[in-house]
Amino acid sequence: MSARKERAAQEIDHLAYVLRGRDGPETRSARLGDNRFDFFRGKDFYRVLRERVDVLDEYCAVDERQRREMEADAAKRDEVNAMRIKHCGACLLQRGYIVRCEREIKHARSGRVKLVKFPHYLMRTRDQTFVEDAFYAWTYEMPMSWKSVVLSGLFAVLVVAMCLFPLAPIWFKKLILYVCVAILVTFAVIFTVRLVVFVVVWIFTGEHFWIMPNLTDDTVPINEIFSPMWAFDAEAKKIGLAQRFVSLTVGGALVYGLYSYAPETGGAVANLNRAHDSILDLFNLKDGPKSLGGGANATANATNEGNATVEIEVNATVVDDANATNATNATVIPSLDEILAEVGDVEDDEEERGTRDEL
Repeated sequence: MSARKERAAQEIDHLAYVLRGRDGPETRSARLGDNRFDFFRGKDFYRVLRERVDVLDEYCAVDERQRREMEADAAKRDEVNAMRIKHCGACLLQRGYIVRCEREIKHARSGRVKLVKFPHYLMRTRDQTFVEDAFYAWTYEMPMSWKSVVLSGLFAVLVVAMCLFPLAPIWFKKLILYVCVAILVTFAVIFTVRLVVFVVVWIFTGEHFWIMPNLTDDTVPINEIFSPMWAFDAEAKKIGLAQRFVSLTVGGALVYGLYSYAPETGGAVANLNRAHDSILDLFNLKDGPKSLGGGANATANATNEGNATVEIEVNATVVDDANATNATNATVIPSLDEILAEVGDVEDDEEERGTRDEL
């Protein structure tokens, strides 16, 4: 490879590194074949490079004459920039850093009029020319930075800490448990408030109003969940007044039934306390673990104590049987003369009894 081609390849590599980073076009994840890839829209690619003229000047420069024409004519500037952007995209395609794709599902979901902005499933197209109205999957892998190394090390430390969790003190285990419960309660409160506000607005207006509408949308990245904070769903079908009244009646009856069967305040507090104690017993958080086994060791100790008790009882039974055997063995066996004498005495008694009966 000549020096010029090597230099051009290095420039394309650096261009892919710049556009793959934070300042590049917006990317989402989708399934392409059997694997998942990050992809971007050609519209976003054009928009980003129109705003980043410095990138175009670095990787696709123009001569002085064209620059003067671009400064004098805005239409000429837009045309030349579009050609430069297309050249950058074609270089990335030729280098194999991006792949042109299209939607696998080309119809809107049920209940929707428009196609989603970023599809979840893509397929590769035969035409691999760079155009603005298309999707492109990144095959370029960013080199590992020092942040990735630090995060990998922290992840390894976290895994080791999770393995050593049985040796943690009771207060730390309780802290982790309470933090997890607090997170679950927070989500429950947020979803409850969203539902209550939605029901109230829907009953009075028939409109679909949501607080944090992107909270359950899996197509939105995590940094856009809280934007906007509230919004109306313009694509949802509006429900009539009669249907809303019937829904309100049924919902009110259901709430009243639940309230009538709800326990008293004291009973609810007692149930919560019992549930709290049950959770602590379940995770063995009332007494500190004496070794890595925790509750397993306590169970083993109890089993050993039971085995010792059974062994003592068995030994006592064996001793009693042995004593009984010894006692049996210690019995004196009478001689033959003594047996005959006893038999003779019995016969004499029978003869004397018969004589008396005759008299």
